[in-house]
Amino acid sequence: MTCRSHTRLYRAAALAVSLIALSSCAADAPISESDVAPISAPTTVDEGAYTSAPAGEILGGDTFTSPEDADRSDVDSTARVAALMLHSWDTTVDRTETAAAVRATPLMSAEWAAHQVEPERNASQGEWLEPAEHRAYSVPRAVPAIGDAGQDVAPDKAIRVLDVTWRWLARDNTPLQGTGHRQVTIYLEKTDDRWDVVGHQTRDMTASMPGSTIGEGR
Repeated sequence: MTCRSHTRLYRAAALAVSLIALSSCAADAPISESDVAPISAPTTVDEGAYTSAPAGEILGGDTFTSPEDADRSDVDSTARVAALMLHSWDTTVDRTETAAAVRATPLMSAEWAAHQVEPERNASQGEWLEPAEHRAYSVPRAVPAIGDAGQDVAPDKAIRVLDVTWRWLARDNTPLQGTGHRQVTIYLEKTDDRWDVVGHQTRDMTASMPGSTIGEGR
């Protein structure tokens, strides 16, 4: 399939998905404990003979979802892990939101992974100021969007739409009020019985106006 026909296929399906997703964005999706990466109690993590560090000092307090958590033979598992990883940020090491997307590249096709390049400035710099002061990291949750938002476009192509919310957890135990809510659309293709993310879009659900699109399926 050519790139142009590939794009037309996704655009047609994405239009239908957008209409359904927008009609249900105001509804609250039920959230279970399985929808959030667990927060481990502080422990000592042995990193080898040269150094060891408290779990709270390593990336995301050792709570972030990783590519290995996805069942790549299952489209829903792959989409959910991708959505969680895209919103897993640690202000002690991440300069921009795109740092999370870079960590998620093992779930992506080679073409889409090449698009994950950090910009010069963080688009959410203002929202990160307080969390950064307390060396905080995000704790995301992801659930399927309300309605028939997801689509199986073809046996080897699918679209999944998830509602992602997150809060910030400070390493100094300071209560942080900042939260976020986005709707993320994940475009996937299956190759050799393995699902790859070939595009993603996010929509800010907390702003009064729709947020800018980040990433677009090709």
